[in-house]
Amino acid sequence: MNRQTQFVYDMVIKDPKINSILNIGYRLDSDPAIMNYAKENKKKWYVLEVYRPNADELIKNKISTYCMDVMDIDKIDKNFDAIIWLHGPEHITWDQFLEIKDKIEKKSNYLTLYQAPIGVYPQGELDGNPYEKHVTTLYPAMFLELGYNTEDYEQYGEKTFSAWLIKAK
Repeated sequence: MNRQTQFVYDMVIKDPKINSILNIGYRLDSDPAIMNYAKENKKKWYVLEVYRPNADELIKNKISTYCMDVMDIDKIDKNFDAIIWLHGPEHITWDQFLEIKDKIEKKSNYLTLYQAPIGVYPQGELDGNPYEKHVTTLYPAMFLELGYNTEDYEQYGEKTFSAWLIKAK
């Protein structure tokens, strides 16, 4: 398990306060490790996926899925103990992130966790999905300035970082 995945495992799966998880931006061919660990540990797993073909595949595979844009997360009729967006904030503009982050945090009862590549990391559409394009360059300092905790994994050969908030529970 790489460091960024281990970090999510330690923060989300090991924490007994977390029983429901919303993963923003997930497709069937994504790394299933965290989802599988969640299910093994009897945690409820949900996905918010904007791209209809991905959402349909998830639904077909009996994964509880909201097919919607993250910008509409406040329309979901429930909260989750943890919301994770692993390699996702780079898919929207920084201004969009600043607009949506409070809505995401309000839907999270305890933990809000983001992961993203550090710095310039070009990526275009994948398999016809226009939402896969990277449109923002992110750095841990940007999240630190917003009050998030951060950790990067460059020393492990992973050009990525985590940013998170924990609410008192």
